[in-house]
Amino acid sequence: MHLLYLDESGDPHSWQSQKTYVMGGVAIHEGQIHGIGTLMDNLQNTHLPGLQIQVAFHAYDIKQGKGHFQGIALSKRNQIVQDVYALIGGTTFSNLVVFATAIDITAVTSPAQARRVVFEDVCEKFNGFLVHQYRAGFPAKGLLIIDQNREAEYRELVNDFKSQGTTHGFLGNVIDIPYFGRCSQTRMLQLADFVANAVFEYYERNDPTYLNIILPRFHGHAWGKLSLGFGHVAKRKCKCMVCI
Repeated sequence: MHLLYLDESGDPHSWQSQKTYVMGGVAIHEGQIHGIGTLMDNLQNTHLPGLQIQVAFHAYDIKQGKGHFQGIALSKRNQIVQDVYALIGGTTFSNLVVFATAIDITAVTSPAQARRVVFEDVCEKFNGFLVHQYRAGFPAKGLLIIDQNREAEYRELVNDFKSQGTTHGFLGNVIDIPYFGRCSQTRMLQLADFVANAVFEYYERNDPTYLNIILPRFHGHAWGKLSLGFGHVAKRKCKCMVCI
């Protein structure tokens, strides 16, 4: 089974201060979760030696020096962020796959519509990945694990997808209800946070620095079909790496 961990970047209720809302995630085979988590634990031990508790790695908190990262020099915090992205982009775990969809303010009609569009698109891409795996001789189903901040909204959306289908069909390979957890409790949701942040920085601030590091991990990138794992929804002409 592949588990897709999802998190958001940006706020669909704050269009007066932003132009982008993103959902990003990492899909990992169940047998490789422990190994990836160990790599993240090792990264914490390198940068925060002596701490016995697991520290949640949030891209925003690290960059802003909040929580456990308060008082740490900017150069060291930047190195921590860089190392997390390097872990995602360069890990030898072959079944770590990245997905993301961003929506531009030009395509937004309401906060609920923005969330539905990006969530539906990411789910469809994940389902497509599972179909591709099946055709390649690796049959597996998928399960969604989402940050619990908006649990009720996501449960309603998944119920709609299961009963009515999505824009392009049914999510036949995504089983059961989604599961919800705190980002602080699982390293995988923390990695999903970093993926969403990289995409947000690219569209919101025209900064591809972190996105370029993880780009090879997107489903479809390896054979020149980046849009299979990476979506951008906009109504204005766009020359981003997905739309072109």
